[in-house]
Amino acid sequence: MALTQYQSHFFLFCFFTLIFLVHSRPSLLSSDFDALLLVHKGFGLGLRPAPERNLCDSSGVFCERRIVNNSHVLRVTRVVFESQQLKGRLSPAIGQLSELKELSLPNNLLVDQIPAQIVDCQKLEVLNLGNNRFSGKIPSGLSSLIRLRVLDLSANRFTGNLKFLKYFPNLEKLNLADNMFAGKVPVSLRSFRNLRFINLSGNGLLEGALPLMHNDLDQYLSSELSEERIPKRYVFAEVSQGKNESLSAVAPASSQGSNGAAAPSPMAVPSHKHKKNDRKKILGWILGFLAGGLAGIVSGMVFSMLSKLLLFLIRGRGKDGSLKIFSPLIKKPEDLAFLEKEDGLASLDVIGRGGCGEVFKAVLPGSNGKEIAIKKIIQPPRDADELTEEDSKMMNKKMRQIRSEIQTVGQIRHRNLLALLAHLPRPDCHYLVYEYMKNGSLQDYLQHVKEGKKELDWSARYRIALGVASGLEYLHMNHSPRIIHRDLKPANVLLDDDMEARIADFGLAKAMPDANTHVTTSNVAGTVGYIAPEYYQTFKFTDKCDIYSFGVVLGVLVMGKLPSDDFFQHTDELSLVKWMRNVMTSEDPKRAIDPKLLGNGYEEQMLLVLKVACFCTLDNPKERPNSKDARCMLSQIRH
Repeated sequence: MALTQYQSHFFLFCFFTLIFLVHSRPSLLSSDFDALLLVHKGFGLGLRPAPERNLCDSSGVFCERRIVNNSHVLRVTRVVFESQQLKGRLSPAIGQLSELKELSLPNNLLVDQIPAQIVDCQKLEVLNLGNNRFSGKIPSGLSSLIRLRVLDLSANRFTGNLKFLKYFPNLEKLNLADNMFAGKVPVSLRSFRNLRFINLSGNGLLEGALPLMHNDLDQYLSSELSEERIPKRYVFAEVSQGKNESLSAVAPASSQGSNGAAAPSPMAVPSHKHKKNDRKKILGWILGFLAGGLAGIVSGMVFSMLSKLLLFLIRGRGKDGSLKIFSPLIKKPEDLAFLEKEDGLASLDVIGRGGCGEVFKAVLPGSNGKEIAIKKIIQPPRDADELTEEDSKMMNKKMRQIRSEIQTVGQIRHRNLLALLAHLPRPDCHYLVYEYMKNGSLQDYLQHVKEGKKELDWSARYRIALGVASGLEYLHMNHSPRIIHRDLKPANVLLDDDMEARIADFGLAKAMPDANTHVTTSNVAGTVGYIAPEYYQTFKFTDKCDIYSFGVVLGVLVMGKLPSDDFFQHTDELSLVKWMRNVMTSEDPKRAIDPKLLGNGYEEQMLLVLKVACFCTLDNPKERPNSKDARCMLSQIRH
């Protein structure tokens, strides 16, 4: 009887616990709920009003937890309706889903234009509207969606030109095939440095040649895209000269007699007068071009001198450098005018200090509260009297190299690299402007996790590992010249609002020409615990040294321990890498996993990541994988 009473109490406890868990689940944000109902209504999906949390459980809608006003809510991050025979239109309410990362509606019957409000989905990474019946022009502001990785508008009825392809730094796939686009192929395509696939076929009114792209895309075009997949008019524009020559040299079949002889033509009879006239014409053209070119050069020089003189009179002599803006996030130079004042940083908060200077936080004027980080790189002061002529030349050369490196890094755009927004040289320092990363560095975040102040589950750690691998692959394999980071560590991996990894401080890394295999340094580069063993012997830094550092970062992510932790000082190995190897070859390799991650069912994945870390930290650099292989191994672990 007593046992039955205890059982009834236990069942009641479980029942109320279940009720509590169900009701404690966060609800969908009301604005997302209202917007999603309008989107469904536009698709012709007659959903009756339901509790907010139920919409996240409906087919095709995916939600994630977010913190709004210090409370957990659900936000819509993905809307996927593929081959659902939808016959409506895309509602302008889609712009209210500000956390939307993917909108995939391929193989439906949707009509009308893409609403202009789509540009309000600033976190959108995938926009796939292929094989529908959309029409009209593409919203001109679409290029403000700088996080887009996939843009597929193929097999629709879109018209207009391609001027909306202005600035997509992260775009990897572009498919505009089988539409009615017209005009020239924009030159801006060459700035899409991450583009791996492009298809413009089936647009008969497109003209002009595809701009010269980076090597990877050129190879992809030559090996994967045949002439049949490129618009006929586009192909004709590329080889028009050759085709015209062949058409003028071969007479059509209709002009031939029954015996196959070509019909006579007066143009086929040569004339000495014609030759003399042609020579005179050619000579006249050459003289005209020379005269016009000389006049253009002289007028250009005069105009340039007058412009420089005017700028000198307007700006005065006080500025020894000019602001260089690398990102459209900074709309005009006046937004950073405060940096040119002597006390421009006096009122700003210092958020970091390092060997080269300090880092400040500021709000970018005119950006609706967008926060930026300003790094001040200080040039060591030297008394002019103490400088020899050789020292002066060396310092000038060093400053030119810094400007050149910053100019190169300013053009780099990748979703896993911290982009340089602007650069301002000053007489005694350099100001580098970056996006401000609210979640700080990976090292600081892991420290908060260790102290119990924050949480970092395995899914987030895996995403960070994959992001660092992608960024490193871009620096090593896709950028020309290749770039070696030389100091990859958790402190130089920043986390954005979505916990996406951004490799930082690669601006002071070494650019390595493609013909070289290493760079030689006179000063010790890197941080103890992350430096490859061969570097201490040769002082030559290769991409395999970066791979070694990356392997240590992988170990840190899985083990939750840094190489500098006291834990390793009390082990026989005295080293994170050696301890990791020994534990991985022991009978209980799970000892290496962070205790906070145990029991979640992902232990096998974590051990596989540790195996990749062991590969990356092999003593022989030739046996280590390259950054592409490392990224591929990691990406296969979750599949």
